[in-house]
Amino acid sequence: MSDLKNTPPKGVIIAVSVIILLVLFYFVMEAMFPQLFQNLSTGDAMPVQE
Repeated sequence: MSDLKNTPPKGVIIAVSVIILLVLFYFVMEAMFPQLFQNLSTGDAMPVQE
C-alpha cells in the first residue's frame, strides 16, 4: 500500500507555491522600490461628471 494516498497533485503544490512566492516578491519589491507602485490604481471611485 502506498503511504501517499492523501497528497494533492504536483500541479496544485506548484500553483500554491508560485502564488506564495509572487506575494512575497511583491512585498520585497515594495519595500525596496516604493516609487514603482505609486501610480497603481487603488480602486477609488470617482464622481460621475455630467
